[in-house]
Amino acid sequence: MRLTTQELDKMRSVDIGAVSADTLPDMSGMAFHKGLTREERIARFMQGAQNLYCFCIGGVGVKIEFSEGGPSLQDTLGDFLIRAKSGL
Repeated sequence: MRLTTQELDKMRSVDIGAVSADTLPDMSGMAFHKGLTREERIARFMQGAQNLYCFCIGGVGVKIEFSEGGPSLQDTLGDFLIRAKSGL
């Protein structure tokens, strides 16, 4: 599945504060299968989420933003979980 720059810009521009969480696809049960290629995992996520940047997890609207040269999502989530476990 290939997206145009315009489609990605439209997805990115969604104001998560103006969107009701119950109108977003709930991705809570999404499982990533390591046996699939990266492209296949992305395609499955896109089929469920419909928007790479905005979706719902457990009733909470989520918007993901990426920055050039910033830490990876995996590193950021790992740091968050370590801080949460230590009570910070």
